[in-house]
This record gives sequence, structure tokens and C-alpha cells, in this order.
Amino acid sequence: MQTYKIEIETINTDYQMISVTLLQSLLWVITEGSKGALRLCTEGRSTVRGAPPQWVKHATNFSIAFKDKKLYIQSPTLQEITPELFQQNNEFPELSSERTSLDYFQDSLAIAILSSPLSNQKVEASMSNLLYDKALLEIFYGFNKVFQQGVKSIHFLNGNGIQITPDSISIFRKLISIVPFPCQIKIVGILESIRNYDRTFNLVVNDYLLKGISKNMFSKETDTMIGKEVLVIGIAYFTSIGKILRIETDKIMIPEEREKKLWKKLPLLRAETIE
Repeated sequence: MQTYKIEIETINTDYQMISVTLLQSLLWVITEGSKGALRLCTEGRSTVRGAPPQWVKHATNFSIAFKDKKLYIQSPTLQEITPELFQQNNEFPELSSERTSLDYFQDSLAIAILSSPLSNQKVEASMSNLLYDKALLEIFYGFNKVFQQGVKSIHFLNGNGIQITPDSISIFRKLISIVPFPCQIKIVGILESIRNYDRTFNLVVNDYLLKGISKNMFSKETDTMIGKEVLVIGIAYFTSIGKILRIETDKIMIPEEREKKLWKKLPLLRAETIE
């Protein structure tokens, strides 16, 4: 278990009490954002219709306390919740078993804020590979309801020490508005791996690792394609800077020679500039 401290600056001078509505709004963002950050790392998408996997629910089973303007959240590590997934079988190499869902939540939150030109803070180079999608940004926008309850700022004292203010809401709103619409693509790359657990696969395209999701369970024929060049036809989803975040498909096949030449380049959509 790890304990996190979140300092909540409010207009209320009573440091030992907190509004139930405020707490509900804040915990919703933290809980749903933590679920989304985990799924984004493993599936390439933060939300999907239906209930999340059980291990994601267990990873966001938090305990809380409040004292002196600080919210204390106790969170289990990934290894503690399901050791069979993270220790024995290593089902999710994208995740570190020693970290918690809150760690990944803070990572995604920080990169969304610090990478924006609207921010006066700087993002560390080591965080430059972290991503967020439109659905996760919409969860972050839920901080707006927290600030409507008389909150001035929210400061995560552990980890990267990110601070959320009312100005952060403008960043989330702008990032949401510039994410390109999904579009159909064809792409050729090396099928690095597949995972039947959540129907995800990794595709290497010109040294770029692309996360994919199959609409159907993988066939035995797909198993034989691992390590080979494949053609994937599906819907591409993008980040706010126009890079492909994931591709959702029901067609993975061996390409013809002409298709290899045509579809080896990743599309890059031009997103609107943040001003």
C-alpha cells in the first residue's frame, strides 16, 4: 500500500471539515481518471462501454482520510491486487507492478497540463512518451465541478507534485477541442505481439510501436502472423497533436507486395494549434 497526500486549498477556514459534494466530485475524477490511465497504458483507450476489468476495479479500491486541508488516499500497488497478472505471467509489460493506479493517473494528468503551451510549467523529457486520449481529458475536465465548490487549488504532494487550478480547466477544454476525429486507415507493420485477454496487439511501424485493439477474438491464423509483416485495416484514434494513439480493427492479414509499399507510413493529422 502507498499513501498519497492531496492539499485542497478552499475558501473555507475550517481545516478539519470538507463538503460532501466537493469530496464526491474530487473522488470521481481521481477514481475514474485512475481507471482510465491504467486502461490507456494497456489497451490504448481509457474508456469503453461496459464494466472495466476486475483488476482495474481492485486497483482503484482506495481508502481515504481528511485532516488539515489534506486528503490522504491509500492505494494498493498493482502487485498487491493481482500478483498472478503482474508477477507470475507478466500479462501487462506496459505497467510496473510496484506502482499504483494513482501513479499512472498523476502521470497522465501532468503530461496533459505541462505539455500545453498554455502552461507556465515545464514537462520533463522522461515524461514525453506518456499519453492521454479525449475520454481521459473529459474526465480531467471534471475538476471544474470541484472548483465550483469553493476550491482554489488542488496540489498532489506525492509523485510529480502537479498542481491543479481553475486555469487548468481551460487547458483541458482546449485539448479536448483539438483532438482530431477518428478516421479509417490502412497500415503495414510488424505484428509484434497479441493478447487474447483484452484483444490487444502491438504493431511496429517504422520503429514506432502502435497499440491496436481487435473487435473480435484472435484466430489461430493470427497467431501464425506474429513477427511477420501484416496489413491492418481499421479506425485510427489520435492524440491532441495528431499522432495515432491506437487503431481498432477487425481485419489483420498478410499484405500483398504493392500494399507493403503503399501503407508503410503512419498518417499524421494536423491538429489545431493551441493559442
